Amino acid sequence: MHQLPEELVINNINTFYQSIIEMLNDGRDIIFDISKVSQADTASIQLLCVLQKHLLSTDHQIQWHGNSKALLSSAKTLGVSEFLSLEQI
Repeated sequence: MHQLPEELVINNINTFYQSIIEMLNDGRDIIFDISKVSQADTASIQLLCVLQKHLLSTDHQIQWHGNSKALLSSAKTLGVSEFLSLEQI
């Protein structure tokens, strides 16, 4: 399980991107603990969507652990909460 940062924003998107690249090498579902996320911007949501799209093409997906009103709210605003399977948490 991978802990997402408190501020999931463009200022730290490069670090987040690099960690995703490392996770993809495992070739399985990626589990994120989102319980500490208090802010999520459009760039981060877009990166999560790209990750989800890639994982689905390999019969895997993102799995969520915890709850983050900020992440869910941002995903809903952008219309991607269902695609990211965030509505199930």
